[in-house]
Amino acid sequence: MPQALAQPLNPSPASPAVRVSTRENNFDLVRILAAVQVALFHASAHLQLPPEGVWAQLARVFQVFPGVPIFFVVSGFLISASYERKQELRPYLRARLLRIYPALWICFAVSLLVAGAFGFLPLDVLFSPKFAAWCVAQVTFVQFFNPSFLREFGVGVLNGSLWTIPVELTFYVCVPALYALLVRGRARPTSNALLAVVTLASFAVGYAMEIGVFGPPRSFQQRLVQATIAPHLHLFMLGMLAQLNWDAVERLVRGRFLLWVVPYTVLAMALHEQLVAGPLLTALARVLLAGTVLSGAFSARSLSAKVLRHQDVSYGFYLYHMVIINAFVEMGLVGRPMYLLAVLGIAVIAALASWRLVEKPLLALKASRA
Repeated sequence: MPQALAQPLNPSPASPAVRVSTRENNFDLVRILAAVQVALFHASAHLQLPPEGVWAQLARVFQVFPGVPIFFVVSGFLISASYERKQELRPYLRARLLRIYPALWICFAVSLLVAGAFGFLPLDVLFSPKFAAWCVAQVTFVQFFNPSFLREFGVGVLNGSLWTIPVELTFYVCVPALYALLVRGRARPTSNALLAVVTLASFAVGYAMEIGVFGPPRSFQQRLVQATIAPHLHLFMLGMLAQLNWDAVERLVRGRFLLWVVPYTVLAMALHEQLVAGPLLTALARVLLAGTVLSGAFSARSLSAKVLRHQDVSYGFYLYHMVIINAFVEMGLVGRPMYLLAVLGIAVIAALASWRLVEKPLLALKASRA
């Protein structure tokens, strides 16, 4: 997931100069909370926790704050701002790839060790073409490929969370294209209108997927659509549009978290419980979610620094939590809330190691070459 920005941006013709600092926003905190939501969702499903109790209730509450959509909104804001700051395609892409791949490759190596420790990588598998193809997929951009020799391990997918990596990478590629085609050289109202059309088109695909137009849940057709940016781009675009119009949006979100989170929560819970339905209310919920995310990032702005001390552990936590859950499932450590706590604790340790040993040094390297 993208890192918080640390330098002021050069304005594009369609946007004001956005000044975002890791010391003056809560994006790191927003992202780790989003990653925890994803982990709670996966742990509740795969660790076979009791359907009642504190953790079950907490998981239900967290369902109205879905982690992956929150990540995508944050990405839209920060990645578009990062592109404006870089101004050139090569340093922009280099920074994005350094942010994603080294930590991902280390996690993949750890995942291989875990799978091998449980006996799922015998010699005949290690020297098979399918294993080689899977390795290439995992270290490039086809992380959703799930080989047959691992379908009996844990939950059946070694690290199912990584389906978002190709989506995120595609976002990175789309940003320069969106700027070139729809932003640069255009008046802001015109670029906003064009970007809004893209946003609405993506929302239409996402809503169609949710109501089963592409097939039942987990069907091949639905999984194929889900693996593309088409149903997710509107969330990224909401963040991008906010960044492009930050001079106006800032006044609506800064210090107004309660004014966003309360109506969003009420509407999201009503939609979740199917008390209300329909594309218009769903679209409104997405807008309110984006507003809640940005308002959370720019309200009580010192909170993230106080809690996390500038340690952006969300990416590492997201990378490792499913590997840990798989190991617990394989060992039969399921059915008790204490196993959930253990998973979260080990994921935090892995995330801290990833941040301090891999991600933070690379961020320093990027800064020194900026």
